[in-house]
Amino acid sequence: MKKELREKFPNWCSDYTQKQNTLILTDDLDSLVGCAIEKYVKGNEINYFYDFENIFVADKEDKRKAIGIDLALHKGKSWCNHVVRINQNDYVNPLTANINALLKVHAGNYTKKYAMSTTLTMWSFYGLPLPATKESIMILLAMDSSFLGHYSDAFRKTHNTYLHLLGFDELIDLLNETTKADYLHLQQKYNLKSKIKLNNEGYLETDIALAELQGFFDFPIELPNKQFSLLTKFKTQDDYTYRIQSKDQIPNLISFALINTRKMKYTTLY
Repeated sequence: MKKELREKFPNWCSDYTQKQNTLILTDDLDSLVGCAIEKYVKGNEINYFYDFENIFVADKEDKRKAIGIDLALHKGKSWCNHVVRINQNDYVNPLTANINALLKVHAGNYTKKYAMSTTLTMWSFYGLPLPATKESIMILLAMDSSFLGHYSDAFRKTHNTYLHLLGFDELIDLLNETTKADYLHLQQKYNLKSKIKLNNEGYLETDIALAELQGFFDFPIELPNKQFSLLTKFKTQDDYTYRIQSKDQIPNLISFALINTRKMKYTTLY
């Protein structure tokens, strides 16, 4: 990651104290791989599962503060890739490690956003070497459709600019050599877009082909074998920027993200 970007990240990201925090997993592969990176680098493990309507906990006795992974928390530590400003002066959680927050992307300049995965942000920040094989690198780009912006004539320049900031110029070369269809095939082959869910017994499950993904990276990609129980229920809502111009208008906010220039999705306490 280029120095001018890395220096904008919150100080906690550079604290390599082992097992200082627990992690909040959300419902997709980007979050799961981000959690795997946190465990690999800092020893932090999943203790919460957040499905945007509820948060579940495995060990209620563990009082360490949690880091949200691929989660736009309004308060507390999080790694995130969402656009979290409605207007350019909107409040942003100072503890969020989010390129779009750090570079002041909002509804008005939404087309300038970082449109790749939280995983790639973390991979770059922690200085991890890219995977050894072409397929494993392509899987990395297939997560959260990080490849997609390269194949848009209108967005390619912005997409390449972010890859350069991340220090991933070689990924630009790979994207030039491959096609959109190649990545769509990988998404289908490994069910990369499938969701993670909690079953009736309180265990996490998914249709993502996790067994087949082992060995592509230097760390395992696996669901925790822990039983979760409900901690808190939330209210999830969609709304629009013509109605809400600032997050200050939303009381009891837990998480927030703009979906496009006009629409937002957020979670609040009941």
